Amino acid sequence: MKRHALISLLWLALPAALPAADGIGLRQALDHLLPQDPGQTLVEARRAEAEAVQRQADGLLAAPPLLTLAAQGGQERDNPDHYREWSGGIELPLWRPGQSAAQAQLAASIDGLAREDLNLLRLDIAGQLREAAWRVALADASAEHLRRARDDTRHAQGRLKRLVALGERPRADLLTLEGEVLDLDQQLEAARAEQRQALAAWRLLSRQDTPPALSPETEATQPIERHPQLAQARMALERATAERRTGTLAAQGQPSVGLQARHERPPGGQPLDALTLSLSLPLPWERQRQAAEASLRYAETEAGVRLAQLERSLLLQRQEAATALASTRRQAERAEKRAQAAREELRLAGRRLDEGEMDTLDYVSVLRRSREAELTARIGALEIGRWIARHNQVQGVLP
Repeated sequence: MKRHALISLLWLALPAALPAADGIGLRQALDHLLPQDPGQTLVEARRAEAEAVQRQADGLLAAPPLLTLAAQGGQERDNPDHYREWSGGIELPLWRPGQSAAQAQLAASIDGLAREDLNLLRLDIAGQLREAAWRVALADASAEHLRRARDDTRHAQGRLKRLVALGERPRADLLTLEGEVLDLDQQLEAARAEQRQALAAWRLLSRQDTPPALSPETEATQPIERHPQLAQARMALERATAERRTGTLAAQGQPSVGLQARHERPPGGQPLDALTLSLSLPLPWERQRQAAEASLRYAETEAGVRLAQLERSLLLQRQEAATALASTRRQAERAEKRAQAAREELRLAGRRLDEGEMDTLDYVSVLRRSREAELTARIGALEIGRWIARHNQVQGVLP
């Protein structure tokens, strides 16, 4: 029997396919997971805060009204008559000029911050799902590669046993293949362990029993100003500015209108009933205003600094992602060329094996290098897809 039979049995061809199309897509998984994420409670709490501040801004009073009650009585010496007096009133704190509008602006900034918090939460979850899904894809590709390699080698081993029994091949060739099968079994078990861990991580993160179904993303770009992290930081700065305005106005005190009723009954005299209307205006106190504004202005400045730092960090991340994507593409191209060279090397090695110029051990070494080159090329193609997803994540684009 010609040695071409052994060569064809040992050839390992394995496609690196994406997960099955009947899985769940990233956008579908994101839409399912987002309402269940604990971060959603923070968004709802922020919205409730905005509604409460807006209701306060819509009110007629700047603070709760104050009720006052007082009573007193006494008796003059050597006078049997008693002196009695009681009074009751209400004080209504008023808005300072511009204070209600500042409070409404604060409510709007809090509501906008809640909206951007939700967008940022959605992007963060999308990034986690992307990484988990691509980990599954890479683990599946590696496990499938090694499974096919192991099965093909086992098939070749069975065929070689018959050739050895017929005396057409030395027993040493069979021992060589047995060692190769054991090595592949060990590699396959490690690959399957990673496959199980990757799938378990996906299920835990996505809360889905269905495996991910990846669709290759296209490389996307958008202006950095539209990035959810920057949008959220800008709204945080806007809130800090609104808090400084409202806090500074509140620190200057609230004017108030008071209405008081008083009943007085002096000893031996006629009862007296009186109604008093009063207006209280706090006097300007620059030290108090400056003290309140200083800490609030620091918070505003800190939010502005964080915004600038975040923009610089995002620009750096974008540059790094673009560089990594370009490098991955170059590496994948070289890996494909290396796989093509390995295929040719394997073809020539098979010819040498036929002509008796190479023993089985050396041929298996060439075969192993070819198999590793094929896997590197397949994984390289998947790595391009993963880095495109990472690039889009840094751009702030959802899958």
